[in-house]
Amino acid sequence: MTTTRTATAARGAVFAALLALGGTNAARALGMNYGYEAFSTADAVTWVQMCGTWGKDHQGSYRVVHAEQYAQSFLYVQWMSRDANGSLRAEHTVAIAELDNDHAEISLSDLTCRATPRGIVVTAKADSGHDEKLRRVTIEVGPAPGQYRYRAQNTR
Repeated sequence: MTTTRTATAARGAVFAALLALGGTNAARALGMNYGYEAFSTADAVTWVQMCGTWGKDHQGSYRVVHAEQYAQSFLYVQWMSRDANGSLRAEHTVAIAELDNDHAEISLSDLTCRATPRGIVVTAKADSGHDEKLRRVTIEVGPAPGQYRYRAQNTR
């Protein structure tokens, strides 16, 4: 029993010494776990969609972000690209002005996004707080950063 305890203690001491000498390298070799909190997403964001490509060689992609705040929708389109490390970053972000002000009172549902040869088209059902008419909203985005066309149609 004494031999087993001594051998176990010795192995433990060797392991502890190795960790002390190269602890940071040993920890890195095991990898790091990233929890949800490592990624910043506003609590109001309800929908994010990657859709279509942009750029001369189609190297970038569009990202559509929908958020809800103050009983209405806010919609943003981002021109995304990958940096040298392969991480996504927004090259340009545009807020859809017809929706993204605190007096628009438009709530979107059933959002869809599809790629087109010139960019993307985002469509949604739109409920307006200013009148009782339900509208269908179409937003054509691209190809130039910040470029979009907004259209709302009455459905009733």
